[in-house]
Amino acid sequence: MTDEESECLDCVFLSERYQPPGKVTCLFDYNEVSKMLFHRYKFMGDCVLAEVIAMFLRDRYGEYDVITPIPISTARMLERGYNQTAMVLDAKGIKYEELLGTSRIKRQSELGKNARSRQENPFFIKKAAEIEGRRILVVDDIYTTGITVHQAMEKLYTSRPAAIDVLTFSKA
Repeated sequence: MTDEESECLDCVFLSERYQPPGKVTCLFDYNEVSKMLFHRYKFMGDCVLAEVIAMFLRDRYGEYDVITPIPISTARMLERGYNQTAMVLDAKGIKYEELLGTSRIKRQSELGKNARSRQENPFFIKKAAEIEGRRILVVDDIYTTGITVHQAMEKLYTSRPAAIDVLTFSKA
């Protein structure tokens, strides 16, 4: 929210277009230190930082039946060699299911807010049988505009989960 906004315009935009999550939890704000940390982790291959980020996660998320990381594209996996969100969960020893896949090609970090909001939903369900009636925690690395997690939830909601919450490592 900018100083000129009386209400969060991203929140208004999302609430008009998507079913909301039960709650959204962010581990830390996106400041200069966390920006540098995530840049090194995601784009420079400094994988040991997964363990640093994992230190801020709780040990258990027992209130959820399923924890699922936001997927990355095959092209990004080949380029980077790891899903940055899943690697943090692995570093903490948190079990998860990859319920979603993605057809996304462009990096979200290269798109502005308007371009992100105009994109088709890139997600698809990989494991529908594991969603219905279950309490799901969707995990993403950085919550910028919220489009990514809301598009993921839009797909998950089609399989009638009991609830969906969101955990992000940082909020821009």
